[in-house]
Formats: sequence, C-alpha cells, structure tokens
Amino acid sequence: MDPRPNGAASCAASRISERMPLTAVVLAAGLGTRMRSPLAKVLHPLLGRPMVGWIVEALQSVGADVVVVVHHHEEAVRAALAPWNVRFARQSAPRGTGDAVRSALAELPATGPVVITAGDTPLLTAASIHRLLAAHRSNVTVAAFEARDPAGYGRMVPGVGIVEQAACTPDQARLRVVNSGLYVMEAEYLRHRLPDLVPHPPKDELWLTDLVDAESTVLDDFTEAEFLGVNDRAQLAEARGVLRRRVNRAFAATGVDFADLDSASVDVTVTLQPGAGVGLGAVITGDSRVAGQVGPHCVLHDTHVHAGATILAGSVCEGAVVHAGAVVGPLARLRGGADLRADVRVGCFVEVKASVLHEGAKANHLSYIGDADVGAYANIGAGTITCNYDGVSKHRTEIGTGAFIGSNSALVAPLRIGEGAIVGAGSTLTQDVPPDAIAVERSPVKHTLNSAERLRGHYRKRGGRR
Repeated sequence: MDPRPNGAASCAASRISERMPLTAVVLAAGLGTRMRSPLAKVLHPLLGRPMVGWIVEALQSVGADVVVVVHHHEEAVRAALAPWNVRFARQSAPRGTGDAVRSALAELPATGPVVITAGDTPLLTAASIHRLLAAHRSNVTVAAFEARDPAGYGRMVPGVGIVEQAACTPDQARLRVVNSGLYVMEAEYLRHRLPDLVPHPPKDELWLTDLVDAESTVLDDFTEAEFLGVNDRAQLAEARGVLRRRVNRAFAATGVDFADLDSASVDVTVTLQPGAGVGLGAVITGDSRVAGQVGPHCVLHDTHVHAGATILAGSVCEGAVVHAGAVVGPLARLRGGADLRADVRVGCFVEVKASVLHEGAKANHLSYIGDADVGAYANIGAGTITCNYDGVSKHRTEIGTGAFIGSNSALVAPLRIGEGAIVGAGSTLTQDVPPDAIAVERSPVKHTLNSAERLRGHYRKRGGRR
C-alpha cells in the first residue's frame, strides 16, 4: 500500500484515463506577497514537498498530463517540479486566472477534459478530482462548497453562474455556496471562449469565472477544509497540520505505530516500515528509512534505523545508520557518517560523527567520537574526546576490539589504540598504544600540607578590601 495520501485513488483514476485523455492546468504564476518571503508562494515546503507539488501529485495520480503556468520565480518553480515531469506555460504578465489559462492554450489538446486548479490549495485530494471528473457532463463543471464565512469567495448564483464578491448584489452576497477554484472544462470550449474574455477593473484582469454560466454543472457538496488557500504563514501552518495527520494516518494503516498522529511530523519522502514506532513529537525528514523505534521528540534526517534498533527521547540523527539491537540516547547526537553496528550503545550527551562503532561497542555518557573506528565491544568512558581536528585537517582514531578507554581521556589523532588495551582515566594520548597494553598519562600530584585554611583566609582578606 502506498502510504501517501493520494495513493488510494490511483485505481479509479486509471479507469478515467482509459476512457479519455486528461490534461490539467495548475495556476502557479503568482508571487504571494502576504507570505512575506523571498520564496515563491507555491514553493513553500510542506512535509518534504513544495506546496504546488501536492497539487501536481494529486492530479498525476488521476492520470492527468499536467501543465503548470508560471511567471514569478519561474526558474525556481521549474526546478522544483522537475521530479514530476510536468510541462510549463509562461504567463507574460499576471492578468488574472482567465489570462493564465489562456497562456496555456498551446499546451492543451484540441478536445477533451481539462482540470483547472490553483497552485496554492495543497489539501486537494485525488478522490475529489476523480469525483468532479465523474460528474462532468457539460462544457464546465465546478466544485463548490458551503463556506462558514463566504467573504472573498465568488458566489454560486443559481441560473447565473459565478458572481465575484465585488460584483455581488446584497442578496447574492448572502449566499454561502461558493466557488472552490477547481474546474473541469472542455478544451474546445476553452479555445472558443477564452479569446473573448473582457478585462475587469480596476486591474484589467481576465477572470476564468466568466466562463461559468447557467448551463454549467455545479457539484456543491465538497468540504471547505479541502480547498484551504494558502496565502500567508498562518494558513501554511494550518495546511501543514492537516497534511501531517493525513500522512501519518496513511502510514498507520500500513502497520506503523504512532504514539500521537497529530504531533509527529513525517515527510512524504520518508520510508516507514510496518512495525516501526514513531514517538510523540518526533520529526522524521529527508531520505530517512525507519524500521525500528523512534522515541518522543527525536529529530531524524536522512537516517536509516534498522528493525530492532531504538532511538530514545530527544536524540538528533542526521545522515546516520543504526543497526539492529543498537540503542541511541536519550539526548544523543549522530552526525553524518555515524554508523552504529549491532548492539552498540550510545548514551546521553554523546556525539558521533563520521565514525563506525562495531558490534557491542559502548559510549554511554558525555563523549565526542569523531572520525573514528571503534572496535567491537570496546568501552568508551564518560568525557572521552577524540581530538580529530588540528585546525587544518581531520585525522582518524582507531580503537581496537575490546579496548577500554577511561573517563576524561583525550585521544589526539591520528592515533591507534590496540586490541584489549586499557587507557587510564584522565589520560591525554598522542602516541599509539600497543595491543593488551596499559597507557596512563598523568602529572604527579603535589600536596602542600596544612595550607588550605591559610589560602582561604588570604582570599577572604582580598575580598574584604574590594
């Protein structure tokens, strides 16, 4: 089963595509000034996918050949949609929805249905597109819904078509059934009617809604939530919340165990295997693949957690691999290249970077392991640091099988600790340690007898003079 939200509609969509070729036009030329962002509105990310990518994904899952109309940030939009293999049409200047669709006419077939929708409605589902297509019997079919607050929407006026808010009479303004912005229109009808659209003041815009008339089919039982338009950061957050729950529910249906469907955030680029566990507030992004258990409030990016592995609360992992039986955390950090083999233990406030910890190795407390190869069943004491950087270059540390590194040791790389060797606590090592050897590096302790109280008195006098 495809855990992504639009996967379920693909079979029904294939039956439509067998019956008739289907083209879709996505209007993505706007700037989105209310987002207050240098990024084009339609490119703002939602769970690992640009906003417009959610609409394209839904359309392609019903078999549509997608044409995206671009203008602002054109090259960035083209680059972001490269994985979907869509076609593009350029609107020379943003002059309304009618002009945007007219800009795409050269990319449309001579006949057949054309789905038209905005690029800022990421909650649109393949199931709703399919339902509108199934109801399509005329030149124009419109999806509509009853709005809690219809202000700003075009009203669906029986016997007339769509009347935009600015043109509504007082009676029409009281209507609550509104235009969703999702249409199916016949290509031949578009070619015939679009050239005749007249501009509307004050911006001289051409409105696609002028093509909706009394003869159009209106399907008015859609839900308002599905057509949330994202125009600012607050609406972006609302859309992210809805999509987060959709994605999580779809994964849960495949056998993934979520402690809380609402708080965990999993990108659509992530692979979760049946039997995996996702804790409260966990964030899993990028090319992560999880078959094990991820605890509460962990953050994983591009990380592979094998079945039988456990990531405990508050740990952060990026570009790491954690094998079966390994336990990470709580509050550990795995950076790029961290490779924890079977039954490894990496504990609280331990950071691992570009290092392999072989089977059964342990670093349970407060240590930094960077650019190292740690042998099987080696033990790294609390406070140990591999000193891997000399200010110019990185160097590696090799710790042999079964070696024991005492607490607060500093291992100055390049360095090799032999198999079974013991490094005494507090040692700073700059030379290799042979196998089965004991290495201790400590300065002698000097005792000055009967002096502690005299020193404290000196400090008190000095403090009193200030």
